[in-house]
Amino acid sequence: MSKSATVADARSEILNSAISVFARKGYAGTGVQEILDPINLSKPTLYYYFESKAGLFKAILDHAYDESYRLIKEAVLAGDSCEDKLVRVANALFEFTTQNQDLTRLVFGTVFAASEENPPHCINASKRRRIFELLLGILKNAQQTDEIDKAYDPNDLAHAFFGTVSHRTRSYLLLQTGELDEEVARRIVALFLNGARKGRK
Repeated sequence: MSKSATVADARSEILNSAISVFARKGYAGTGVQEILDPINLSKPTLYYYFESKAGLFKAILDHAYDESYRLIKEAVLAGDSCEDKLVRVANALFEFTTQNQDLTRLVFGTVFAASEENPPHCINASKRRRIFELLLGILKNAQQTDEIDKAYDPNDLAHAFFGTVSHRTRSYLLLQTGELDEEVARRIVALFLNGARKGRK
């Protein structure tokens, strides 16, 4: 095994172990040794890669925002219509959630936690907003092509869409029932675009 592979493996092992422990116990309730014991690595190794427990926590959140954004951006590039792109956004978020349940719980917990429960400056606001901005771009473009009514504020539309997708995601993590798949994504997008009022096309 090459030195670069060893470095990547050690860093990845620390990240994965930390995600699991932080998701169960939170930032304040987790000790560094609890992260390292299951993977037989030392504190100097952790500090070498992440400098501190706070640095490790921030790296985890950055990883979550980077990876979810990458998956969504790739999915959107393969879409054609606004509806297709929105389905792909929702489905990519669903796939990320089902494959990274502890990480998703950790992100939600951090976002809703009191400020003193998280290390300072752990959330990169610009990274966190990238997905919203991507969605906003899709909706604005759809208004320009008359796929969506221009009378609606695109920011309101983006919040409404994300609110529905996020609620479905949180319900899945909380109740562990139902599925998060493309069919659910299509139903959510159909409801979002067409509404539930009788007689609407």
